[in-house]
Amino acid sequence: MVAENRMAASQPDPIVHVDATPYFPQTPILNSAETARLMGFRSKEALARVRLAGRLPIQMFQVPGRRGWFAATDQVKAWVEEVLGTNASSAPLGKGIARDDAS
Repeated sequence: MVAENRMAASQPDPIVHVDATPYFPQTPILNSAETARLMGFRSKEALARVRLAGRLPIQMFQVPGRRGWFAATDQVKAWVEEVLGTNASSAPLGKGIARDDAS
């Protein structure tokens, strides 16, 4: 019985699918302010810094005749669902960010 409890405690929690659809606009692209908000950045300037550093987990692009940077809604939604599904069983630290090392 004790061995069974140890084995059950050592197995990872199942990944939960999270549907983020209600939180996303029904448009094919998002501007940088919308992208920043949906990805949890404090501002579009913070998003721009991460994009310029090459650390953004999604693609952003420019649209001819429009100012600024844009992202595909489906890409941002997929990233949010992946992060929420992966971290659904983790205890969040700060504003919804889960860390592996809780030191």
